[in-house]
Amino acid sequence: MKKCLSIAVVLIIIVIPLFCGAQKQAPVKAKDSTKDNPKNKQGKDQIPPLRELCVLDYKTDFSTLADKYKEDLFPKSNAKSAIHFYRGISLLKQGMYVESIRDFKIARQDTNINRNMCNFFIALSYMQLHMKDSILSICGTTLNVPGQELMKPEYWNNAEFTKERVFISYILGTNQVLNKPTDTLLIDALYGFCTREDKFLEAYYNYGTYSYNLGRYKKSIDMLVKVHDLKPADDSLILLDLGYLYRLAGDNVQAMKSYNLLLGEYRSYMGYNNRGCLYAYMEKYGKALSDLSTAIRKNQQGIDAWCNRGLVYLKILDYKHSVSDFTTAVQLKPDFSDGYYYRGFALKATGDYANSVGDFTRALQLKK
Repeated sequence: MKKCLSIAVVLIIIVIPLFCGAQKQAPVKAKDSTKDNPKNKQGKDQIPPLRELCVLDYKTDFSTLADKYKEDLFPKSNAKSAIHFYRGISLLKQGMYVESIRDFKIARQDTNINRNMCNFFIALSYMQLHMKDSILSICGTTLNVPGQELMKPEYWNNAEFTKERVFISYILGTNQVLNKPTDTLLIDALYGFCTREDKFLEAYYNYGTYSYNLGRYKKSIDMLVKVHDLKPADDSLILLDLGYLYRLAGDNVQAMKSYNLLLGEYRSYMGYNNRGCLYAYMEKYGKALSDLSTAIRKNQQGIDAWCNRGLVYLKILDYKHSVSDFTTAVQLKPDFSDGYYYRGFALKATGDYANSVGDFTRALQLKK
C-alpha cells in the first residue's frame, strides 16, 4: 500500500509541471475581426448626410393657365387701354409691379378689356409687393365676396368650381405659402381647389413645393408627376426633384428611374451628383464614385460633388482621397464648415492629429 502511495505521489510531482507548461503554451484565441476591424463594418452604418440638389421653389405667375384661356388675354380693341394692358403684362414680367398695377387699372376701365384678367394681374403684383389687404380686397371684389370669407377653408371646400375661383384660389394660396405658410388648413383648401383645374402646372408645382417643405413627400410626388406629365420646358429639373423626393420617401427604385430618365436626356452635373448620392445610400460605392467623378468633370467648381465624393471615400476608409477631395472643397469655399470637419475626421484616422485639431477648430469657428 505504501509502495502504491509513493508511486502516486511521484506521478503527481511529474505531471503537475507538465500540465502547467501546457497551459502557458496554449495558443491565444483569435480576436473577432468583425468587431475590431473597421473595414468589416463597411456598409453597415449610415453614410453621413450627402449634399443632394433640389431646386423646388414657388412660382408666382400662372402662365400655363393663362395660355389655356388665352382668348381672355387678347383685348378686342386697339385703343390706348389695350396698349396699357399689354404694357402692364411686360412690366409685371420685369418685376416693375407698381408700374404694372397702374397700367392694369387704366386698362380695366375699358369694357372691351377683360376686367377680371386685369384684376388677377393686379393681385399678382400686390402679392409680390406683400400687400395682403390689397390682395384680399381685389379678390373679394372680383368674386363679390367679403375678403375675409375667402380666408376660410370651408368656403373653398364648398365653393362652386369656376374659372374665376381657380385664379383667386391660386393667388391666395401662393400668397399664403410665401408669407404665412403655417396656416396649413387654408393652404390645403386653396391649393386643393385650384389643382382641380386640369393642367394647371403652376398650381401643381406650388402645391408640390409646399408639401415637400412640410415633409409630405408622397403628396409632393403626386403633384410633380402631374407637372412632369405636362412636359414643361424645365422638365430636367422636375425629374431631378422627383428623384430626390422618391429617395426621401424611401422608394429607391423610382428614384433611380427618375435619375436614369434625366441622365438619358440631359447629362447634367446635378443629375450625376444626385444619382451618385443615391448609389451611396444604396451602398453601391463603386457606382457612387463613378457618378460623382463624372459630376466633377462636368463642373470643377461643384462643391457638392467634391464633398459627396469625399464622404464616400471616407465611408470606404480611403482617407488619402477623402482628404484630397475635402481640401478642394474648402479651397472652393473657405467658409465651408463641414469640409473642415470631415477633413479633420479623415486626418485623425490617418494619425495626423495636429492637422485634424486645426480642421476641427476651424469647423467650430465657422459653425453657426
